[in-house]
Formats: sequence, C-alpha cells, structure tokens
Amino acid sequence: MTLPECPPESLSENLPATLYDAATRAAEAFGDRDFLVIGRREEVLGFAELANRADRFGRLLASLGVIPGDRVGMWMTNQAAWAVSAYGIARAGAVMVGISTRLSAREVAHLIELSRPAVLVTEDRFLGKIDAAGLLAEIAAMLAQRGVEMPRVVMRLSGDGALPEGALDWEQAMAAAADLPPLAPAAELVARAGEHGHAELAGVAAILSTSGTTGAPKGVMLTHAGLCRLAHECTRRQELDPSQRFYSIAPFFHCSGYMHALLTNLLAGSTLFATRKYDAEEAWDVITGEGIDAYHGFIGVLQDMADAPGRDYAKLRMNRAWYSAPAARMKRLEEILGVSMCEVYGLTETGGNVAICRRDDPEEMRHDSDGRPQDGLAVRIVDPASGAVLPEGAQGEICVNGWNVMRGYFRDPAATAKAIDAEGYLHTGDQGVLLPGGYLRFVSRIKDIIRVGGENLSPIEVEEVLVDHPDVAEVAVVAAPDPRLSEVPVAFVILRPGTGASEKDLDAYARRHLANFKVPRRFFVVDSFPRTGATNRVQKAKLRDMIPDMADA
Repeated sequence: MTLPECPPESLSENLPATLYDAATRAAEAFGDRDFLVIGRREEVLGFAELANRADRFGRLLASLGVIPGDRVGMWMTNQAAWAVSAYGIARAGAVMVGISTRLSAREVAHLIELSRPAVLVTEDRFLGKIDAAGLLAEIAAMLAQRGVEMPRVVMRLSGDGALPEGALDWEQAMAAAADLPPLAPAAELVARAGEHGHAELAGVAAILSTSGTTGAPKGVMLTHAGLCRLAHECTRRQELDPSQRFYSIAPFFHCSGYMHALLTNLLAGSTLFATRKYDAEEAWDVITGEGIDAYHGFIGVLQDMADAPGRDYAKLRMNRAWYSAPAARMKRLEEILGVSMCEVYGLTETGGNVAICRRDDPEEMRHDSDGRPQDGLAVRIVDPASGAVLPEGAQGEICVNGWNVMRGYFRDPAATAKAIDAEGYLHTGDQGVLLPGGYLRFVSRIKDIIRVGGENLSPIEVEEVLVDHPDVAEVAVVAAPDPRLSEVPVAFVILRPGTGASEKDLDAYARRHLANFKVPRRFFVVDSFPRTGATNRVQKAKLRDMIPDMADA
C-alpha cells in the first residue's frame, strides 16, 4: 500500500515542523495578542501564553513518565486548558487522543482500550453538570474487567470539585512544573515517536475517533505535517490574517475544532472565539460585540440568527461563513444575513477538509458545490462496485490521495487496508461528482442511497426540497423496507417553533416539487434527531430503527 505523500520540500520548509512549533512561531510573531477567547470573555488566552504554558505542560507529562509516541487522552470541554494541554502533548512528542465529552462511560472505555493512553487529561464536571469524576470509576471498572490499565488522571477541578484517588490537580501540577527541567526540541521528540513499539506513530500528532455511525469508532492517525499544511491551506482559502476574528462552536476534540478552529487561527495569527456550550444569545452577542469576520461550523448558529425576531443584521461585521447545508437554505441565509455562504467538504480521515469554497467563487458554486479540492490533492470519482474511474459529471465514490490523508487506523491494519487502496487513495464512502471548473459536490453517504425499485435516490435531494418548506427547520430522509419496491423514502421532520404543518401538508408540498418515486411515503414529526457525539451528524441508522414504532403510533 502506498502511504499518502508528504508536502513538497519547498513548502514544508515554510511550515512549522510540529503543532508546538506552530505555537512558538505564533508567540514570537503575535506576543500577548488574544489567540483564544471563550464565551463572553470568561477566559482569554494569548499567543505567547499558549506557547509558554504548553511548554510547561509538556515538561509535566515528561515528569509523569510520558515518552515520545505515548498517547495522552483529552476528555475535556472547550476551554483554555484544552488548548494548553493539547499543544503541551505535542511539546512532549506524545500523541493526543481526542475523546468526546458526550460519550458514555462504555464508549470512553472502548477508546482508552484502543489507544492505551499513559495519561488522561479531564475535568471533574462537563458543563457544570455531568459528573465526569464519577464516570471515571465506571470506566476504570470496565477496563479492569478487560485487563486494561487505567491511565494516570490529570484533572482540572471546578470550584467545589474533589479529586478522585490517585489523580493530579491540573492547576497545582502546572504550577509545580515551572521548576522541571527543559525538554529537547519538539521536532526531535516527535521524530522519535515511532521508536517504542508503534512505528506508525512517527510524526503523528493526534488520534481522533471516527463518528461511530456504523459501529465502534476507529482511531484516525493524523500527522503534524498533514495538519499544519491543511490549516495553512485553509487560512488562504478563508482569507485569514492577524486582523481577522473567527467564530466557531466546534468541539476541540473533533477535527473541526482541533484543526479548523485552533490550528488554522494559530497559523494565521487571527483570534478564535469559541464556546464551552452553544447558546444562541451568547453567539449573537459575541459575533456582533466582538466584530467577528468569519464563521465556520454548524448551520444551526446562522439559522438561529436568521430566525430570531428583532435582530438588527446591520450590526454584523461578519462577511463570510463556511458550513454544509442544502443550496436553498444557503441562499436564504445569505439573503437574510448579508453574509457570503460557502460550502465545505471533509472527513476525519482527511484531517477535516478536502475541498472548500472561496468567498469569490460564483454563488451557484458556493451554495451547490463544496469548492475545489485543496492544492496538491488528487480527487477522483470511482464506481463503488468496479472501482473504475468515472468521468466528470458522473456520480460515484469520492476518493482522495495526498498529504492530508490519514496515516491509517491505529492498531487496525485490516481496516486501514480496506480504506486506503494500493495507489494510496482513501475511499471515503461518500457519493459525489466532479463538476466543470474542478469543483467537487458531495451527494450523500453511499450507504444512505435509497433504491426505490430500479431507481437510485439520494436522500439529500429530497431533504433539500423539504427544508425549503416554511414550517420545516430540519429534515432527515431514510429508507424503509417495502415488499414491492425493496425500499421507499420516509422523512423525519423537525418543525420551526410556532408552526404546525401536518403530514398531509408536507406530502402535498413534496408532490408539487418531486417526482412521485422521490416523495416520502411517511412524514414523522419529531422534536430532535439522534446525533453522533463528535460531529453532530444525524444517526440515520437509528432513525431507520425508529420507523416501526413511529408507524404504529
């Protein structure tokens, strides 16, 4: 199997060798300027402060016996300590393992068993209410049953929290680490990461879990070189520089927060505004009060802004936003907010990005394509059954080869070989099409395609029509078994507050805008969708499982 290529030498010479080197470069260039602002300035972390505290955390890890290539778990909500700890892990030449704070004790135990971290960095309470310290006892018991050792815990305490037995207090340990001896250069330590039993970890910065929509999450290995170049390329496409102020609600344990929020703004010298927990009023206050220029992330933030009564959109300095949504919804939000809406495509296995629109792309491309692939990436569309490369305009599986593709799945060579073919192309499992001008359009997950008799139906096509109904806030279309046609579409719908479209209303609307075989056979109005912990994706497999009960209700 051919591994993804490294960045060209001429470019890699201009990029930081490690994520920690990115922090030190930013510290030298931008000093005490704000790098990270949490919420309504509950926490503010400067560029120089990040580098200094990350160096101290790296020394702390070394004092705990962490060596290059060891894994260190990060199980913590968005906060300054998350960034300090994560870049401190890079400082020590260790590998960060991102763990979602939304996971159950069983799911966390699985990730610990998979990655075997030497240290777990966490806090006693998530969002002030979830007893993470209590969950640790459950996790330890599960691991003990499997013969897996519980990692050393470093915990950040809330005001009234108490340390579990054997855990270190994050703040106290950081204070004591000021007197610890200095470390070798980060690049030297990272290069040694493959010397201790895991050769595939040489140069690896992070292990991030897949969303787990189809089974137990796998650990995606992402390199320092790939992440730094990807963040650099995103700064260019998104026109980020030290004058810019960037807003994201993405969790830092996911590649959208880890790469596209933290690292991209670190390289650009722009200020990142983030939140521990999304709140629509806080988001509006920050976006308007702090003069935010650009947004990246989930459509819900912009949708809430557009739907809230009495908003003065003249207060918005923000002039561009990146997220994924149906073209009609993109157009509507652009018209209401006066912000250039841009599509983006990526997955964890590519560090979070493959293609991204530019603000100056034609409107139809910004709304109905995912932009051009990043420079230096090879993207092709293949027939999922035969593997044959398809021409421009034909739909098939999106395959990617290049510098951002994962090293592989940690401790799972069989899954790696299945995902990355002999030519080094990652088979994404996503259906897409290459358009004129080099643009890429994501269509749907291949496994979500609905086969209605002899017709193949993309759920996104139906969702894009239904979401344009004035009463519809969100919609997810899935397949239901049918004795005559094999499968038929059904729609789960979340209505906007204060509206009340009936199943009959939605059916009539769909029939006006869709071919008969594309019209959902049932419409189920629900309050929420089951979603994955890390990426907030709708778990369509769970929706399919709900159909029998909903149909009988």
